[in-house]
Amino acid sequence: MILPARPKKQSGFTLIEILIVIALIGIIGTAFLSNFFSSIARGRDSRRKQDLRSIAQALELYYSDNQSYPDSLPAVGVKFTHPDNPDTLYLQETPGDPQTDKIYCYESDGSWYRLTANLENTSDPDVLTTAVWCGGIDYNYGIASPNITL
Repeated sequence: MILPARPKKQSGFTLIEILIVIALIGIIGTAFLSNFFSSIARGRDSRRKQDLRSIAQALELYYSDNQSYPDSLPAVGVKFTHPDNPDTLYLQETPGDPQTDKIYCYESDGSWYRLTANLENTSDPDVLTTAVWCGGIDYNYGIASPNITL
């Protein structure tokens, strides 16, 4: 006895199913990438804050040795030492902005100093409410010597 042939069952995905999967992958990918890039920006901001704190500590050591703050900071990557005694080291290497590798904005008249940088995350709680003008640019974060305020 010969059995009748069964119709072949088609396997695979329909066009609608494939489009739905592609749309979901796009939505998930977009969410992941936006979180990824904002995490990188927050990391750079954290580094900026730490850099300014390190420079401020070095400036206070410099002040205690010289009774004044320096007129300018050394270039990025250069040692920060005592002007008369290069063996007195304040910073192994002057840090620069993690994104541009430029030196942070520094102002001083010898009796005070102000260090400023721009944070990428403008909703950071440490962002200044009023921008600070330094070197022709507005900055949204800074540290100053104990005898002045930003």
